[in-house]
Amino acid sequence: MAAAPLETGIPGPVGDKYIGNLHAFSSDPLRFLTDCSRAYGDVVRIGEHNVLLSAPGDVETMLVDREGRFTKRSPLTLRRGRKQGFPTAMMNSDGPDWQAKRHRMQPAFGRALTARAAEIVDAQGERLLGGWRAGVPCRLDEDVPRLTLRLISELMFGSAFSDRDVADVARMVAPIMDMSTSPLLLPEWWPTPAKVRIRRSAARVDAVLKALADSPHAHDPERAPVLHALLHGDPRPTAEEIRDELGTLVMAGFETTNDSVVWASVLLGRHPEAAERVRDEAAAAFAGAPAGIARMEALPYTHAVVREALRLYSPVWLSSRDALRDVEFGGLTIPAGTTVTVSQWVAHRDPRHWERADSFRPERWLEGSAPAPRGSYFPFGLGPRVCIGAAVATTETVHIVADIWRRFRLELIRPERIRPRPALALQPTGVEAVPRDW
Repeated sequence: MAAAPLETGIPGPVGDKYIGNLHAFSSDPLRFLTDCSRAYGDVVRIGEHNVLLSAPGDVETMLVDREGRFTKRSPLTLRRGRKQGFPTAMMNSDGPDWQAKRHRMQPAFGRALTARAAEIVDAQGERLLGGWRAGVPCRLDEDVPRLTLRLISELMFGSAFSDRDVADVARMVAPIMDMSTSPLLLPEWWPTPAKVRIRRSAARVDAVLKALADSPHAHDPERAPVLHALLHGDPRPTAEEIRDELGTLVMAGFETTNDSVVWASVLLGRHPEAAERVRDEAAAAFAGAPAGIARMEALPYTHAVVREALRLYSPVWLSSRDALRDVEFGGLTIPAGTTVTVSQWVAHRDPRHWERADSFRPERWLEGSAPAPRGSYFPFGLGPRVCIGAAVATTETVHIVADIWRRFRLELIRPERIRPRPALALQPTGVEAVPRDW
C-alpha cells in the first residue's frame, strides 16, 4: 500500500478516487486493518473521516476517556449518514443518558446473576449434548446458537425462545448492526441485502420483543432479573427504549457466548493435548464441585482456553468513537468529528505485545505468566463502558466448553470460515464436527 500523507499529516492507504478504502475494508476487513497497522504505524487514516489507533496506551485512552473527548456518535457523523441500530439502547447512548441507563441495569448484572448462570447452564447443555451421538456429524455453528439464545433468554428474561423466535431475532438484529456502526460509512443510497432483510423481519421481531416485555415473568426480580430491572428501574423506559434494550441485550449476550464457545471448540479440535487437559479438568470439576461458582473456580485451565479464544477470535473485533474536539495521538492531531477506531483483532495479535501472537497458547493466562499491557487485550472493552454482562458471558462459556469436551472429543471435518460482521461479531461459519467418545 502506498502512503498518502493527508492535510492532517496522518498517513494511510490511498484507496479509490471515489469510494476511498470502502471496497478494501468490505472485502476483507481483518486483513485491511492489520495491514494498515503494520504498514503505517499506530495512527492510521483508514477513510475520509476515519482513523485507526493501535498502541495499547492510545487504545486505553480512547476507551477509558476520562476527559470526555469522545462520544459514541456525534451530530457530524449522523449527518454523514451513519444510522444506529436500536438507537435508544444503553450501549448506543452517551453522557448522562447512558449513565442513567447503566445505573438502571447494573444491579441486575451482579454476582447473583453470574452464579445463576453457572447453575442453569447444565440443563441447557444437557439439552444440546443429549441429542449428539458419537460418530454422527453436527454443526457447531447451528447447534450452539440454539443453546446460547435459550440460555440468555432464560437467564435474563425468565423464558426461552422458540426456534422460530431464534431465527427471527438473528435475521433482524445482525443486519441492523451491520449497517449501523461500521467505521467506514456506507452512503444511505448504497443498496444492501441487509436493508431488505430488515424490512421483511422487523414486524415479527418487534412482536417477539414485545412478548418478552409482556411475559408473566416480567415482574419477578428473581426469575427475570434483567427484564425486571429494565421495566421497573428509574428512569422508567419508553416502549421504544424497552424494545431497543431487549434487542441489544439479546444479541450482545447471544453473540458473545455463542461465538466464544464455537471458537474455543475449534481451537481445542486443532490442539488435542489442550483438549485432553480440558477433559481431565472438567471431569474432575463436574464430579467434585457442585454446579455454580465453585465449579467455575475448579476450571482454571478451561478458563485460560476461553481467554485465549477471546484473544484470537474476539467476538467484538472493533470499537469506534467520534472525537468531540481535536485530539492528539502519537504526535498527530486528529480533528474533531473524526471517527476513531480500535480493533481487538489487530491489538490481540500484535507481535510487539504477544509472544507467538498468532499461536493458541492457553498457558499464557495461567498464574505466573507475564501480563500483557493494558490496552492490548480488551474483548469486552475497557473503562466505564466495559460490557455489562462480561462476567456472565465468561461463566457461561467456560461451563459450556467444559461440558462439551468432558463428554466428547470433537473431530473437525470441514475448515471453518470467519464472517466478520462490521458492528458486532466475529462469527465462525461452516463449523462441522464429528463427536467422538474419549
